[in-house]
Amino acid sequence: MRHGDPSRTKGPIEWEGTAEHVAWHPPYILIFDSRFIEVRHVETGRLCQIISGHDLRCSWDGRGASIPPPTPGPNGNWEEAPSQEARVHGVMRAEDAPQGRGSTGAARGVAQHIFELIPTVPLFLPENLASPTQHSSFVHPSLNGSP
Repeated sequence: MRHGDPSRTKGPIEWEGTAEHVAWHPPYILIFDSRFIEVRHVETGRLCQIISGHDLRCSWDGRGASIPPPTPGPNGNWEEAPSQEARVHGVMRAEDAPQGRGSTGAARGVAQHIFELIPTVPLFLPENLASPTQHSSFVHPSLNGSP
């Protein structure tokens, strides 16, 4: 917003979930819902990826990093390839975490996965088979690349 007026010329971005935390990794904006992470392109609002999980939370959104912030291209759009630097970290409950109490009656701890989200750069086939796009996905190893 500028002076109280929306600065976007395009319509608002409608989210699938409830934003419990928002992270900015140009040209993408990520919202953390406790059930999934929603990744959208900030210029178009296009849904790029949903990463599902249990009790998802953002543990670091890149603020305070020594990595210089990315800037838009000369025409003001985020046309360049996205930064490959990890700027967003998260945590989620492990699906196979043991629940309840152990054999001694003591409560068991909660197992969690801690991960960093790094944009992947698509590999392009030769020119006559496919053309390059600006699409990226955020993947962490525990998901084995599946959305």
